[in-house]
Amino acid sequence: MSPFSKEDIGLIAVGVGPGSFTGIRIGIATAKGLAFGLNIPLAGVNTLDAIAQGALPSAVPVMPVIDARKSEIFCRLYSPNGNPITQPMNVKPAELDGMIDKETLFIGNAVPLYRETLSGILGDRFVEGPPHLWYPRASVIGRMALSDFTAGNLHPALPQYVRSSDAMILLEKKRLKKS
Repeated sequence: MSPFSKEDIGLIAVGVGPGSFTGIRIGIATAKGLAFGLNIPLAGVNTLDAIAQGALPSAVPVMPVIDARKSEIFCRLYSPNGNPITQPMNVKPAELDGMIDKETLFIGNAVPLYRETLSGILGDRFVEGPPHLWYPRASVIGRMALSDFTAGNLHPALPQYVRSSDAMILLEKKRLKKS
């Protein structure tokens, strides 16, 4: 028998993106169901924030990069102490050349996919983080949500999309063709 019961749970935390549209929706729906069923609060945590927090403290700026498919990445630049410098972005990896002006720690599942591109355009400014820092950790998401909850700053569990869905992009293309 487990030493814990459902009454011991006081908060549900969930990563809200950016990331896969379907994955984000499934994760949030599951977390909402659990929170509703247990009648406890639900907190959303930005995935890029969680990946960056997992690498702190850092001696250099931190840039989590998540594969966004279509030869693009979701990313956000953070100071060495974890404060966001940019908004979450959806860019081609080569576009980072103008944004990164000093040695920066790159972490995230897009690192192995775009290692050659990033290293080629950034040179010594590209510092590859170890693979154990490439993914958001549940412990970090939980710690961030609990800290926000304790401070009375609970973030809603709403999807954080950085680009339109494929369906919306297709719909917009059809609209443009008609005009």
